[in-house]
Formats: sequence, structure tokens, C-alpha cells
Amino acid sequence: MMDRDRGVPTIAEAARQIKAGMLSPVTLVKTCLSRIENYEPTIQAFHAVFADEAIAAAEIAEKEIESGNYRGPLHGIPIGLKDVFYLKDYKTTSNSRVMQNFQADEDAAVVTRLRDAGAIFMGQLNTYEFTFGGRPTFDALYPPARNPWDITRSTGGSSSGSGAAVAAGFCLGALGSDAGGSIRTPSAFCGVAGMKATFGRVSAFGDLPLSFSFDCVGPMTWTSEDSAIMLQVLAGYDERDPSAVETTVPDYVAPLNDGVRGLKVGMLRHFYTKDFEAPPEIITAIDGVGNTLRDLGATVGEINVSPLIDWHAVGRIILPAEAYAIHEENLQNRWAEFGPLARNRMMLGSLVRAVDYIQAQRRRTELLEEIETALAEFDVIITTAMLTPQPPLDDKAPFPFLDVPMIAVPFNLTLHPVQTVRAGFFDDGMPIGAQIVGRNWDEATVLKVAHSFEKNAGQLKRFPDLN
Repeated sequence: MMDRDRGVPTIAEAARQIKAGMLSPVTLVKTCLSRIENYEPTIQAFHAVFADEAIAAAEIAEKEIESGNYRGPLHGIPIGLKDVFYLKDYKTTSNSRVMQNFQADEDAAVVTRLRDAGAIFMGQLNTYEFTFGGRPTFDALYPPARNPWDITRSTGGSSSGSGAAVAAGFCLGALGSDAGGSIRTPSAFCGVAGMKATFGRVSAFGDLPLSFSFDCVGPMTWTSEDSAIMLQVLAGYDERDPSAVETTVPDYVAPLNDGVRGLKVGMLRHFYTKDFEAPPEIITAIDGVGNTLRDLGATVGEINVSPLIDWHAVGRIILPAEAYAIHEENLQNRWAEFGPLARNRMMLGSLVRAVDYIQAQRRRTELLEEIETALAEFDVIITTAMLTPQPPLDDKAPFPFLDVPMIAVPFNLTLHPVQTVRAGFFDDGMPIGAQIVGRNWDEATVLKVAHSFEKNAGQLKRFPDLN
């Protein structure tokens, strides 16, 4: 059932080998391209593959490194870009016919940061139309990405191609965006690591938004160590992003091996045991994260906040309302160019009254205070990143987000940093993901806890079999 490895190294492994002259960036890129050639027709992670451009960029990176101009751990590393980020000289479609001819005249801020760090762009990755998650759709501009663990199952969204590409070894890391779980859900469904940093930590300039008030950009990788390496490059103030906050960016990589002894971990269990009764495999896996951290010297307790349905209700008012506000003009003038699922979901936002939106924002402030209170006592909070198994790819539910509460949206509402990690597996071999939540601007502790768990739990030793 499981392959022996992913076919490519992690970012950290590749960076060490490239710096030491033991691995050629050209060889690494060609390995990724070979996997894309063999498996992409089935997985469909990409909207566009930059084969020639990637090889040319790898050749330049190799010469730079050989001449002593090593830029850092992303130099020569193959990275995928979710097709919502401005990329000069290429179309940015957000998987919508509305955007199929759109071409920005400059790069997104995170694209510039990755390029300056020497990353190699492998191509533009699949996404749900206009990043509205829920379920995949066959009526958008491109067909949906498939989950490398089981191609009949959903990747989760909206960063669907990013999750699939990293899991399949098409690239070593990828960019995602997250307004309601769009990094964390596909990371959980595809068994990879994904970081939603504190709102304002990473510039969203040049990212086609879904929400004004909690859309975030972040890395998706095989390990949390790799997430730390990517976040180190992505993080930082950008005056072009009105949501950006000018604050110091700490070293995310150096503390990773400091361990968790003495840290206090709060388990948010009622989300997946009482508010929604998740399958036993999920409960066992998420509880297991706390048990592993306790074994490593952390103090583990349990916290209680408002029921999950309260968080879901607030998110279900704010998110569609803001999405409709962003897309209203196109919905009025280019109705037929939207896929029905994305269009119908956005139209729900047109029914939200101003009073409902304002009351939702008021309730959001109260919910935020609950998490702040918990984080005054605990260093991190652990809960699940998924409440059900990965649904079938061809699920026909018209409004799937109404069937199950949104487990990721609480921490979009509160703006806190969250790392998704692989916590275990269902009996059928599909991965299960957990969320590790930290204090605002304290991604370093979140990543340290995530890395400690991954290193000691042994969950990353299983890989999808693409053959």
C-alpha cells in the first residue's frame, strides 16, 4: 500500500546536500520533473508546468552556488506556486474562466521573496475556483487535483494542487493561501505540513483574496522543519499589504530542536468529541499528539471554549459576505463565466444583512478573547484539522460546508498562527491531520512543538504509492 519513500528529499535534506556540493540543483529539478511526467496526468496538481524554465533556473543556481554565492537553504530548491499569486509574464487564473486571460504586471510579494532566495519555480498549482474550499468541482477552468494517497478521494481545498504536489514529490514545498482552512485542510487531507502564520506576518500583496479580514499566505511542505525554512523567507513587513504588521521576524529554524520540556499544551478536545463526534481514528490520533508531547516533557491539560458551531456560524456569515464584496462586480457582469459551485457559494454572501455581519464581528471578538485567555495559560493549543475522512472526489453535495462545521475557521477568526501536522492514519491508510495553535507572532514555538512531535511520533515514515 505504501511506497518506500517520496522520491525526493525534504527541503532541509536537499539544502544541506546542495550547500555541501553533494546534490546538483539541476539533478533535483530533473527528478521532480520526471515524477511530474510520470504521475501528473493522474494527479493533476498543476495548471502549468515550467519544465524548461525550471531547468534553466537550476543551471543558474548551480553556477551561483559553485562560485560561492550561496543564498541560503532555498537556493536551488523546487517550489510550486498556487495559481492565485501574481507571476509576471504568466497568467494568474485562480482556476476561473473569469480570470483565464488575466496577467499581472508584477510578481506577488511572496514570489519575489522566494525568487530572491534562489527557489526554483516548478509551475502553477491547482486551486478551487477563487479559493473557495468545501469540495472539488469539475465545472471550473481546470479539473480538480487528486489525492496521491487515493485518487478517488478529495485533496481538500482550496490549496488542492499544493497539497497534492508536495505529497507526490512533484516539488519540495509549495505556496498556499488560507481564509478558512485552505492551507490546513489540504495539508491534513494529503498528509503534509502546512503553516497559517499570524495574520499580517506574511505579505498578501499579489494574492487574489477571498476575504479582507483573515486571508493568509503560507508554506506547505513535507515536514514542519521545511515549513520553518520557507516561512523564514516568506515572513516580513510589506508596505504594499494593508494588513501587514511591522514587527521583528525571529529565527524559526534555530530553536526547532530545543524540545518541548516545560511547555504547557492545551487539548481542545470538545471540538471533535462533543461538538462533533469525529470517527474514533481521529480522536485517537489527535489525543496521541498530546500523549507524545507529554512523553517529551510537556505538561498537557484540557481547555474549553464556546461550541464549535458558534465559531462555524460566525465564519459562515463573515466569509461569504466578504467574498461577495470582492467579487460582486464580476458576479453582476460575468455570471456565466463562474462555475456554479463557486458562484452559488459567493451569492450566499449577498443575502447577509449589515446587522448580521456586524453582530458576527462582535461575536468574533468575544471568541478571540476565549483563545487569548487559553493561551495565557498554555503555550500551544492542539485540536484536529479534520472532522471526517477525506470525502469522495465526486461528492455531489451542493453546499458541503453546511454538512460539517468548519474546524479550521476558528483560528482564521482569531488570527493566531497554526501549523498542521500529520497525526496518524485511518484504518484504510488515509492520513489524519492535527492543528497546533500558538500565540500571535509566536510561530517559532508552534513550529518547535510541531517538529518535536514529528521527529518522535514516526508518522512521516509512510508515503503515498503513486504506482
